[in-house]
Amino acid sequence: MSRKAMGVCALLAALGCASTEVSAAVIKTAKHASTSNHTVATTTGGQRQILMNVDPLDVASFRLEVSFEADKVEFLGITGLNGYVIDENYEVVTEGPGGLISGIHGYYPGFNDLISLQSGNTAAATNTPPAGEVDIFQVAFLDLAPDQDKNFAVFADPFDYINAYNPDTGEITGAVGPYNPATDEGVDPAFSTVAGVSAVPLPGGLGMGLMGGLGVLGARWGRRRKAK
Repeated sequence: MSRKAMGVCALLAALGCASTEVSAAVIKTAKHASTSNHTVATTTGGQRQILMNVDPLDVASFRLEVSFEADKVEFLGITGLNGYVIDENYEVVTEGPGGLISGIHGYYPGFNDLISLQSGNTAAATNTPPAGEVDIFQVAFLDLAPDQDKNFAVFADPFDYINAYNPDTGEITGAVGPYNPATDEGVDPAFSTVAGVSAVPLPGGLGMGLMGGLGVLGARWGRRRKAK
């Protein structure tokens, strides 16, 4: 089993006991950031989809992971939001019931840390990232098990980070890797759950009408059999 697959399995265990949505998204110290995500279900073309939005605070650039339950949803794609650009070199890994979208890198135009930006230098930027807590990307899934609860997470592995832009000073500070309480540095994970939906019951009048119609058909079928 690969390192990524092992990470998927370990995270699934955590997902089982972390079903509440985390809404905080603040830079707590210079090198401590929190992620936030929220998931909604929608129906497109008769198929139920799940849209997961990720919205940290004052983000210049980032690299993050997203986990999902591969036996319940199918990954469809990632879209940058509010002007953010998402590189397409992320990796999608599934292992049994676990799924992982690894190495999701994105940035606000002019703040691509992989090619042009160094910490504390915004000379390459023509516009600054939107201030506050805004959606930076959306992950779309096809719901394969509408009647079951589905768990999702966004988090940082040791190679991941969030670079935050300070609109007051123009400085950029990075929170790297998973949060370490001993140093108060790193990126907090966030979890969310989409509740399963049961089959929609027929309205009382419609149900009685269908039952009555079936009774009439049954009576007619019985008379036809006797007439033969």
